[in-house]
Amino acid sequence: MAIISGHSREDRIKKEYNRLKRLLKELPKEKLSAADGVIKRVAFMAITLEDLEDDINDNGTVEEFTQGENTYDRQRPAATIYNATIKNYTNACKQLTDLIPAEKKKTDGNDPFQKIMGRGG
Repeated sequence: MAIISGHSREDRIKKEYNRLKRLLKELPKEKLSAADGVIKRVAFMAITLEDLEDDINDNGTVEEFTQGENTYDRQRPAATIYNATIKNYTNACKQLTDLIPAEKKKTDGNDPFQKIMGRGG
């Protein structure tokens, strides 16, 4: 999940926001409008997760930590933040999926949850 070079964080968030809006375009206008805040948060979290994944891939999940005379390994803050964010991201994606009418979920043949969670589309 490499960061696209030449694209600012804001551009990447906007691109993800637009991708999610396209996936949810068939929602009734009032539902889509009500979900806009969640869509923005999901887009932000998706890009944050990508950035954290790159950091974790480069630096690992554990670091050596010294406190006084003691040295020990601890989970890096990026890994801690990633773990909390992925849970919130998954829950928010589920909220968006739940807005899709049941008849759309059954006739489409594709899992809407996977479409929302997926990237690159």
